[in-house]
Amino acid sequence: MRNWKDIDWIFEKDGTLRDIYVQNTTISDWKKVVDLLNSDYKLTFGVYKGNLTNKIDFVYVKTMFADETGELETKSATIDLDGIVVKCYFFLIDQIEFDINPTEIHSELELKKVKDFMRTMSAELGKQITLCGENQPEFPLIKIDSKNGIEKILTEKDAKNLWKKSDQKANGFTKLKSTIIMNYFPKLFKKKIMESANKEYKSTPKEKNVW
Repeated sequence: MRNWKDIDWIFEKDGTLRDIYVQNTTISDWKKVVDLLNSDYKLTFGVYKGNLTNKIDFVYVKTMFADETGELETKSATIDLDGIVVKCYFFLIDQIEFDINPTEIHSELELKKVKDFMRTMSAELGKQITLCGENQPEFPLIKIDSKNGIEKILTEKDAKNLWKKSDQKANGFTKLKSTIIMNYFPKLFKKKIMESANKEYKSTPKEKNVW
């Protein structure tokens, strides 16, 4: 097990969230996740400060996915991970997305809760799951693939080396919107934020990940 000091940089209190992604998903993957969350986790589903239920309504979730008008009330799930808040959003069929607040991750103890959650999701779906900087699906910081026995957490040195390699390997590699990366590329960060402000939200295929 790595020393917490090699890992804590991932949870730097920088004003952004950390996203958890399962990529290349289908509606049946979503059904498995919803069933698992409903059966094994304490959660609420609905609109913030609205009428909340303790189960995710999968019929409503499918309606949200099919809605093209933008008029349907958008609902999300809030999962209590033994004191850590995990949000689940129903944006896209082909990408499952959660987020956590890094201010709640103080030690290996809290990290273990997050990793256990990720392992459970990966095992249930038979797919890779990653933890990334906010809106940074192409650059995993933690990767778990229970089916293939993969579990890796990047040190800051690992991340810097991968970032450099990715720039060398791909022409026009998309500069990612993370404060972690902003520390190295502040001008690019500001430019990308401006460019992406009004773009349609789309999924990122697993094949586009840096590693």
